[in-house]
Amino acid sequence: MRESDLHALIAAANAGLPKGVMVPPGDDMAQVAVEGGSVLVACDQVIEGRHFLPATPLELVARKAIARNVSDVAAMAGRPLACLCAATLPSDMPESAVRALTAAIQRHAQDLGCPLIGGDTSWHGEPGHPLQLSITILALPHATGRVVRRSDAQPGDLVVVSGALGGSFGADGMGRHLRFEPRVRLARELVDRFGDRLGAMIDVSDGLGRDLDRIARASGMALLIEGDRIPVQQGCSLDQSLCDGEDHELAFTIRGDAAGELPPSMAGTPLAVIGRVHAVDERQPVGARVFLAGAWHAMGSMGWEHGPAQGA
Repeated sequence: MRESDLHALIAAANAGLPKGVMVPPGDDMAQVAVEGGSVLVACDQVIEGRHFLPATPLELVARKAIARNVSDVAAMAGRPLACLCAATLPSDMPESAVRALTAAIQRHAQDLGCPLIGGDTSWHGEPGHPLQLSITILALPHATGRVVRRSDAQPGDLVVVSGALGGSFGADGMGRHLRFEPRVRLARELVDRFGDRLGAMIDVSDGLGRDLDRIARASGMALLIEGDRIPVQQGCSLDQSLCDGEDHELAFTIRGDAAGELPPSMAGTPLAVIGRVHAVDERQPVGARVFLAGAWHAMGSMGWEHGPAQGA
């Protein structure tokens, strides 16, 4: 089963969820009503051999495990609150390594604004099995109460992306995927400045192409992207910027009437307008498309998807 098929299977049960589930499966985080307000909740994991190579320093493994969850908080314009970690450790992992990993998780969770408050630990039954860290993160909505979703794009919106994309996972397993800065501050400033004129937003984790297509489908819109306007990381190709994933930048839309107010950078992060949102018609179906080499190309398969073909 492909990852997208599994997501669709889970989302098919959304209508049966309690009314207190304000944002169900299908976005970067869920939102649940609690007495006096609401809380945002998400979980993500890192697995040795899938999200990091065996030789990766535990310090960087711990940081990535926390930071990729904080990036989901940024996508909803939330404020990190706390996190929990469920760890499955190799049976032959030395005590010194366990202690170092624990300290690193605690330190990075604190530094990224979501202190570690609990979790669970277990060991594989036999040697040779991979280290796995699963983080559950709790967050609060933006101070205004706004929760930015993937489904809020409207016709006429500009499509914007932060930073530069591509090549986050180096050939040696190192690279930006271990050291990126979650765009929490940027997301907060976007809501502060644009309010309801900020449309949809997503954490670019599976490739710009696939993630923009998710915005398009969640919003029921057509996103038309100009390939030559996509900011490409130095030394990378345009194809890498579309497909590599693990950039953990933000892709978002803003209303067309706010175009003149969008600066070239916010929160110290460059911003690039790369396209527009259009209503769906016979010529422009639901989904994201990019103009490359004189033709339009569907973006839904441009990126990473877990599934049997990748051995996941």
